[in-house]
Amino acid sequence: MKRAMTTSVVAGLLGTLGFAPAVSAEGTLYGSVRSGVYMLDPQDGGSTTWDLGSVDAGDLGGSGDKLWSRIGVRASTELDGGVTAGLHIEKRLDNFRTRHQNVWVSGDFGKLTLGQQGSVYNSGVSWDNTNLFGNWNGIAGGTRLQGISYTSNLGGPFNFGLMITDDNSSGSGNGQGVDAIEASGTISAAGLNIGAGYDDDDTRTVLGFSVGGSFGAMGWDTGYEIEDADNGMDRDRFGFSVDYSTEAGRAYVYYEDLQPDMGADANYLLLGYSHSVGPGATVIAEYQMPDDDSGPNRSALVLRVDF
Repeated sequence: MKRAMTTSVVAGLLGTLGFAPAVSAEGTLYGSVRSGVYMLDPQDGGSTTWDLGSVDAGDLGGSGDKLWSRIGVRASTELDGGVTAGLHIEKRLDNFRTRHQNVWVSGDFGKLTLGQQGSVYNSGVSWDNTNLFGNWNGIAGGTRLQGISYTSNLGGPFNFGLMITDDNSSGSGNGQGVDAIEASGTISAAGLNIGAGYDDDDTRTVLGFSVGGSFGAMGWDTGYEIEDADNGMDRDRFGFSVDYSTEAGRAYVYYEDLQPDMGADANYLLLGYSHSVGPGATVIAEYQMPDDDSGPNRSALVLRVDF
């Protein structure tokens, strides 16, 4: 359950940016607490690792952030001329690390966002939203960067995004400050999604598609992505998911295969089940295993409470 609030502080922040709100800003406080039992079996003769409570996905050898508890606030206000201004701040609860911290304005012209936000490049193509552990091997991950972005619905199913990033502030940049430009475009219609992204930092390009549908309570989704970069990382990824949903729960199967230019294929099968146990509370169980014995098995039993 989200908690709405009216605050003159938000209006004051917008005022410092040159916006004069006609009414008080309307804000939403939200959060998500995730805690449970986690297991990592390396399958290489090493000891099985168990973790209790909150855990960073990196502790399990992954790169996703779906295990992190977080709290945030979104606020917006209507301005003259059909323009809306707002802000978004979100922090991780374990170390209070910033995930989002930005201000934005939107209208018929599109949306302009300044500050820490999701990568435009990574929004180009991505169909995998099943795995609790996060997108382990995916090409389009969830990187958040400092920057200025412009996004627009060009009409109908077409969307476009352009971003200038402060690569140094991302924590993984090359230290040259404002030096990266990202762009993406997507088309979505009748269950088919086609997208492309470009990032001039490594001269990366990505192209992919996904298609999905349903048969009663059974849903399915499949997709393919290919990425090329000047750093030698030419990769392609394909996968599919099938799920069966009811009012209280969802059972799902997900398969992913990532094929880099060098090294062995990274592919795995994931089995999962989620069940609602009350308003905003969900129990999630997942088991992930590689196609061979060269990679680790991972499992989790998590209670997630959203408010």
